[in-house]
Amino acid sequence: MRKLFFLFLTLSFTFFISCSKDFVQVDAIVEKNCTGTYLKINNKYFYVCNQSTLSSYPSGQSISVSYELLESCAAMLQPTCDLNFGYESIIEIKEII
Repeated sequence: MRKLFFLFLTLSFTFFISCSKDFVQVDAIVEKNCTGTYLKINNKYFYVCNQSTLSSYPSGQSISVSYELLESCAAMLQPTCDLNFGYESIIEIKEII
């Protein structure tokens, strides 16, 4: 019985450790313009899909966030101007730290 418990505990621990978290934690700068809300991370801009999470943060403010890279964003807004603002990828903020 003791060996079975130890085996179960070892397998559970291994399974727990092997679960990958796709969230990345970084320091970033908020950038807002007429095309949307972005985070500047290592001199690259990332479009924020869930922009409402940053509504209380002004452009230029430094924040620490955890985020997940996305393939697309259903909530992507149409720009209110003709500015062509390039970005590296689309992200979803998971937590502001």
